[in-house]
Amino acid sequence: MTVEKRTDEQTRALALWDASRSKDGLPEQGGIVPTEGGAQAPRGGSSLVAGLVICALGGVIAGYIPMLGCFAVGYGAVVTLAARNRLQALATLACTLVPAAVVALVVQVATVPSVLVACTLGIVTAWAISRSRLSLSVTFALVGCGTLALIGVDAIQLQSMDSSIANMITQLVNEYASSIGVASVSAVAQIEALRAMLQLYWPSAYLVVALVEFVCALLGACASARREGLRVSMPSLVDYDVPVWLVGVLVADILGIAAVRVVPQAFTNAVNMVSANLLVALRIAFAVQGFAIIAWLIRTRHVGAFAGACTIVAGLVLEDQFYVMTIVGLVDVWKNFRHLPRGVKTTVQSNADQD
Repeated sequence: MTVEKRTDEQTRALALWDASRSKDGLPEQGGIVPTEGGAQAPRGGSSLVAGLVICALGGVIAGYIPMLGCFAVGYGAVVTLAARNRLQALATLACTLVPAAVVALVVQVATVPSVLVACTLGIVTAWAISRSRLSLSVTFALVGCGTLALIGVDAIQLQSMDSSIANMITQLVNEYASSIGVASVSAVAQIEALRAMLQLYWPSAYLVVALVEFVCALLGACASARREGLRVSMPSLVDYDVPVWLVGVLVADILGIAAVRVVPQAFTNAVNMVSANLLVALRIAFAVQGFAIIAWLIRTRHVGAFAGACTIVAGLVLEDQFYVMTIVGLVDVWKNFRHLPRGVKTTVQSNADQD
């Protein structure tokens, strides 16, 4: 009888010990799906279905407003791509691109390729955020590839209609001139100047569109990752730091533009166009570095919200009028106002986000 009693007590004790071990030692089940290979699942309570629905909604919105659609796609794709699962990645692509293509076909057939490019940019941005791989080099690559993709789809469409982007610009300027209906000498000179500027700087328009779509997708992905509690390294404007080799590219580009101005007959229009638009892209890169310094000052000096907003607005005005923020960002490459760890014994920046 005593032996049986001890056996029952030992059995109950072992059962309680096993239950407590399984409760404390095993990982909690939740999130989207069981993760593979050490991947992390979101802890914010969103499910795979909810993420796919948000991606589909983003695709629908992108058919009307691509930039707003990029925000929604970036938000939903972080939820669906948090686990390293190929089926979920394929489902994300399908649930985003198919509704986007259908809505774009209904709204305007010609916009389908550009809408698909915007959605793809949003998905790739969300993937980089969920994997903590969004470095400065990856950002440049995404914006550059997005710009080339947008130019490519428009060029192919126009070529299929026996036209080109240059012809399209000429047609737009002619329509604008006819709508004004002013035949004065000054008006004609302004229209010709506008035509020359657009024919030279039209690639920069695609660059700005790709950059804005990337920023919208980045904002959506960061908001979603923060809400889901993903342990990812979030990009910060304060840590933005352009690599040193961009200074060399800037110097070479300025020399190229000067050579085109001095000896124009020795260079083709393509060389002039590439140099001019590359200068625009480099200006954006260094201007962002200038605003990163402003953000660093606001954080370290504990500037209030109103004063900080006024400082940013003043920076925008100074950049638009006098290129001040671009110059500040360029000087920061040498002065290192924020004391970033760029290396001690070498002039090549060794930051993790730089090449």
